[in-house]
Amino acid sequence: MLAPTHGIFGIFLTLIVLAIFGVQWSLHWTIILFAVIGSIMPDIDHPNSTIGRIFYFISGPLERRYGHRTVTHSLIGWIISTLIFSFIVIIISFVIGYLSFDISALAVRWIASFSISYLSHLILDMFNLRGSQMFWPDPGRDVIPKNPKFRLESGAKAEVLVFFILVILMVLAFPLSKFGLASSLRWLLATPGSAIQEFKTLKTHAYLDFKGVVNETKEPIAGRGEVLDVNNQRLVILFEGNIYTLSDELAADIFASHVRVKKSDRPIKIERREFRDKSREALLAGIPSGGLVSGVVHLPEEMSLKIPVSEGTYKAMEQKGNDLVLTYVSRRQIEKLALTQEYEMKNRRNLAELSRLNAQARKIRGEIAALDDNGLTALGKEVLVDREEEEKQGTRLAELTSQLEELNVRIDELKLKLAAGRPLFSGEVYIRQ
Repeated sequence: MLAPTHGIFGIFLTLIVLAIFGVQWSLHWTIILFAVIGSIMPDIDHPNSTIGRIFYFISGPLERRYGHRTVTHSLIGWIISTLIFSFIVIIISFVIGYLSFDISALAVRWIASFSISYLSHLILDMFNLRGSQMFWPDPGRDVIPKNPKFRLESGAKAEVLVFFILVILMVLAFPLSKFGLASSLRWLLATPGSAIQEFKTLKTHAYLDFKGVVNETKEPIAGRGEVLDVNNQRLVILFEGNIYTLSDELAADIFASHVRVKKSDRPIKIERREFRDKSREALLAGIPSGGLVSGVVHLPEEMSLKIPVSEGTYKAMEQKGNDLVLTYVSRRQIEKLALTQEYEMKNRRNLAELSRLNAQARKIRGEIAALDDNGLTALGKEVLVDREEEEKQGTRLAELTSQLEELNVRIDELKLKLAAGRPLFSGEVYIRQ
């Protein structure tokens, strides 16, 4: 086979093998370059070949000693060439690494692409009339198929047809290489199950193109939503400001049988925040635009919130006792939270009761002051106030003092209740951006 045919087949096989093993960056131009080099390297034993003319000082001695399609076209030659190339790449990586450039991830792929494409040359030459000595030094020629009528001669018209077929296969291999074999199969299946598996492999923001029906109304629905999570084998998506579950099950909000995940390059950022005695305004100010909040917010004692009704069945906000549980809640949704009428009326009643008790306490303190200060000195009281009247005043003063102490206790209790009911919040949340 000629160099162009070997080059195209080498690229094709490299892309397919790397895709099968889920290797990324297989479309990097350096990987394609080393795949081409590897695919023509076995012909270094032929001085008239492309690679032979470049390394003429190697190709001439090789041909004179071993001949064409012998040692370099064997498994031994493949292993030796891969080891030599690996050694060269390691040296290059060390030098470049010394210059503060990390190419370790690419270096492994360079070696893989060179080795795969080198082997592709040996495989393709087995379809040639002469075949190749895969198991050199065994002199036997290895061919596919055995019947020479179905094998090709280098440069023949049949090779041109093979070349164009390989070009088509190489082009088809590009998306497989970019997304990986598994991702490509999931894209072809386009089912919620395959979308779930694809989403689990991603670490960046992912979006879902879907078509389906709303289970509650049976109305058709289609669009693109951001995938947030997987819950009970259902995709949790943010679509038009609301959270829905999507699956091919009737229990989900959206029944869809045709879905595809679109990944992005934007990484998911999760920020943990712990707070204590913060006002509602301070908490809202800390939520960035587009951020989604998950976690638990501890509410004041006996506070009851009015949670807006969501369009889907997914509970993004739920009050459990004195805790507000949030799951992927936006700032806009938190702003819609309101106190229940019962809670507001209770606070108003407590304020009215506190005002009444304070007025009553002021009145009693006035009476006590009047009894204590009647304009008489101690000597005047002994002369002008009889014993019986003095005892009555003492008894009344004790009663008023006792009433005032009881009122003060009730006032303090109400103040504590009102303080506990102030809208200050504590808790721990995670903000997803």
